[in-house]
Amino acid sequence: MKKLKLATGTEFYLAVLLLVALILLRVLAPGFYTMNNIMSLLNTFSYTLIAAIGMNLIIITSNIDVSTGALVSVICLALAAAGKGGLPFAGLLPLAMLIGMLLSGINGLFITGMKIPAIVATLATAQIFQGILPLMVEGSIYDLPASFTWLAFDAKIFGVIPASVLLCLIVTVAALIFMKYSRFAKKIYAIGNNKQGARLAGIAVDKIVVITYIVAGTLFGVASTIIATAGQRVTTTMGTGLEMTLIAAVVLGGTSTAGGSGSIVGTVIGAFILSMISPAINYLGISPNWSDAVKGAIIIISVVVSGARHIKRKRVIEPLTEKQLRKEAA
Repeated sequence: MKKLKLATGTEFYLAVLLLVALILLRVLAPGFYTMNNIMSLLNTFSYTLIAAIGMNLIIITSNIDVSTGALVSVICLALAAAGKGGLPFAGLLPLAMLIGMLLSGINGLFITGMKIPAIVATLATAQIFQGILPLMVEGSIYDLPASFTWLAFDAKIFGVIPASVLLCLIVTVAALIFMKYSRFAKKIYAIGNNKQGARLAGIAVDKIVVITYIVAGTLFGVASTIIATAGQRVTTTMGTGLEMTLIAAVVLGGTSTAGGSGSIVGTVIGAFILSMISPAINYLGISPNWSDAVKGAIIIISVVVSGARHIKRKRVIEPLTEKQLRKEAA
């Protein structure tokens, strides 16, 4: 399937856009590229990309998850409570992944089992997760032990680069290989391209969708570990708004909101651009409110462009036949 290519023309143009943005930022804010700012940007990029890869998988299946921000907040608080209770750092990452798998898996079951549209199901679970947060803690958990922040402060590559960057690199390479060569990835693309046709081809659509949400939840858990351990205080708003950042990164990276197309390379570039927006705006002295406005504009423009491409593709390409879908899923 052509969609399984590592990069396309879309990624090339995005790379050019990113390069232009970096040059403009260098001209407008020459003091932005300090070592501290770069390391902070890399840390933000790391958790944004890891979570965006999960969101990318979901959107490729023609679904969505707007509960991610609240889900991440729940995981962060759970990790803080566990860390303050004495759980060593080695246990935090598995715990975060497990919680992410369970909560995101619930979303998948609601969508497939109860036939609830993804946007409605995840809006509902977002409210549930938000309601759970104040029951977990009043305000925040602070005075966390030094072992809790090991990943952010002590684990450095060459004594400078955050270890979260290495974790992100491992996840990204694994995702590239998975999306390029695995049969499961081919089924994800087939479902997003033509769900009914995928069923006729013998693909267990509901099962694949649930597993996709579980895999995405695992990645949300990994990202939550980086977010939670970045300081000695964890609040109920740690993940607020993250879902919009992830959706913007994914659609900017060229993944179609209609499903069936998208790449990891595009998501990498989209995540980096989105990670730059807030710190760049703050450094330039512009109101932080513009950060959300820019992200919203990116989503709208990307969706319009994606929709236009989707309509054009449907006009020139016949829908996949059952035989073709069987071949793609094989």
